[in-house]
Amino acid sequence: MNTKFYKMRRNRMVSGVLAGLSDKWKLDVTLVRFLFAIFTVANFGIGVIIYIILASILPTKEEIEAEMYGTGPRKRKEAQAIEDNDGWFW
Repeated sequence: MNTKFYKMRRNRMVSGVLAGLSDKWKLDVTLVRFLFAIFTVANFGIGVIIYIILASILPTKEEIEAEMYGTGPRKRKEAQAIEDNDGWFW
């Protein structure tokens, strides 16, 4: 079971933290945003600090999938240079 949290570029309003949480927990984005607003008001703005920390720490879902499935840029193979006198044959 994958327990990583992530941000999402799709359905985001600011940085995608709440969109990622709603996708992870299979909830509606509007519900998560509403609950976040209630939490922030009830706790005197502590939700904004948590949101900023999560926005700076969490990777995007696309980055996680690129690492997992190798959909990122192709890696270039590093080859050794061949010298004129490297003793290959004699």
